[in-house]
Amino acid sequence: MRRGFATWMMAVAAVVVAPVAAPARAQEPPVVASARPDQVAISLYRDPSRGTDWPLPGPGEELGGFALIRETRTVELPPGPVTVRFEGVSSSILPESALLRGGGKPREKNYDRRLLSQRGLVDGFTGQQVLLRTTDPASGKPSYERVRIRSGPEQLIVERRGGFEAVQCSGLPNTLLYDAVPAGLTPVPTLSMTLGDQPGGRTKLELTYLASNFDWQSNYVGAIGDRADAVDLFAWLTVASGDSTSFTGADMAVIAGRIAFFGHPPAGDDDWEEEERRAEEAENDPWNPDNIEVWFSCWPQSSTGGGSGDPRLYGPAGWPEYALGMLGGANFGGGGCDDDVCGEIIVTGSRIAPREDIGDYKLYRVPQPTTLGAQSRKQVAFLEKPGVAARLLHVFEVRGEDFDRPDGPVLRIDNKRGGPLAEPLPGGQVALFQRRVGEPMLVAETRVKDKAVGELVDFQLEGAEDIDVDADQEELDSGEGWTRYRLTIENESESAEPVEVSFANDHYHAIDTISRATKLRDGKRIWSATVPAKGTRAIDYRVREVKRIGADNQDDWEEPEEP
Repeated sequence: MRRGFATWMMAVAAVVVAPVAAPARAQEPPVVASARPDQVAISLYRDPSRGTDWPLPGPGEELGGFALIRETRTVELPPGPVTVRFEGVSSSILPESALLRGGGKPREKNYDRRLLSQRGLVDGFTGQQVLLRTTDPASGKPSYERVRIRSGPEQLIVERRGGFEAVQCSGLPNTLLYDAVPAGLTPVPTLSMTLGDQPGGRTKLELTYLASNFDWQSNYVGAIGDRADAVDLFAWLTVASGDSTSFTGADMAVIAGRIAFFGHPPAGDDDWEEEERRAEEAENDPWNPDNIEVWFSCWPQSSTGGGSGDPRLYGPAGWPEYALGMLGGANFGGGGCDDDVCGEIIVTGSRIAPREDIGDYKLYRVPQPTTLGAQSRKQVAFLEKPGVAARLLHVFEVRGEDFDRPDGPVLRIDNKRGGPLAEPLPGGQVALFQRRVGEPMLVAETRVKDKAVGELVDFQLEGAEDIDVDADQEELDSGEGWTRYRLTIENESESAEPVEVSFANDHYHAIDTISRATKLRDGKRIWSATVPAKGTRAIDYRVREVKRIGADNQDDWEEPEEP
């Protein structure tokens, strides 16, 4: 009995330990590289979290807009499964958004961000030995030494004879020499897609994807007539790319309109002033954690008493100022920096980008193939309207108990249908000029929000000279829950001046009595008048507190009804 059991156990053991034949490894599909696209089309969308009338971020800052890029490529494919490498795609591509038409159905895609660069080489050789070439400052003779990289590219530290050294801090010209290129590094951003069974042959593929780090802005130039009754209006599309890929001979278009992107809800134009105020408060708050800058820098290279040339160790972060200069369509540079920092700015004014209506959005298509260079800015003309009727007037605003006295008049254009302008104006920056002593002089730099056909367009002329119109608010009498005011407009100039005062309620007050006839526009009551030279005009109105609802500890207020 025991012998039979032993025999059975040996048989089981033989079964258990018998090697199982491994399945045949599936053969990797062949790889076909597409070096460049045959044709590229780029549609650019503005940053939805940036006010349409705010300037573009400065050079080197991340751009918050995005682009829809469509590439057409022709490749020779072998039959069956195949991996296609799309070289030269946007470095800011969102691989999950990529769509492919043509060929077999994609079953796998990969994006290789490991570019052939200083960062890529240092990352690939971290922990390995490379050749360090140093130069003697006295003789100019080079010397070579084997060192081992011990840190990343931001603060490069190598291990050499005698210890460790921060290479950038030596103050000497030195270079790292590599024996080879690490596996996996590619000179250009590359997207790989593995296709299923397909017939092969010469195949036309269409690759479409989204990419971040793009943006665009409108920039207007206006020449005001001598009597300020007309303006010659010209506009540029300023296109910005923070991408490391250049798109040559591309069909380019920009789309005006707010589009929510990646969970960023579009803010209303009325919210931007409040957001700007909060951002300014946060920026100037030294205890705001976002404003603490930490700089890891080398020890002073000249002497211990010489101080470091790097910025301060701690301090509030400042927004770099970068203003695009504009004058008559000439080429311009920006903000006191060289080409290596600012990138390339190209002005193209030979042809106008026409407008196309796409539902509630407006598309401006560049009429000729154009090149959008890596980390560059480009301008394309999109509007030219000479002799647009305009009017110079002074605008004051009363909202509840608050009275707003703007710094200077406005130049108003009635953008009515069938009028001399009759074009939607994408929000952007505005530079206004007027001839003085025969030469064009800058009158004002201002901005404008998105304006549709049928709206009034006001260009604020802050700090305009030779205009002396002011307003003063005084309290006449008051009672329980109400106050009566008088607004007096005084004109000290030598000519009669048109004036407009708007009245609006707020959450805490309502204006229910106005002494002069008004008209209703955009939910506000408007009083228009002409103030004679060296004269005054006045208007009385009453402001009452909105009745509070509920207990004293509640924050609910009765909403005043607009008239």
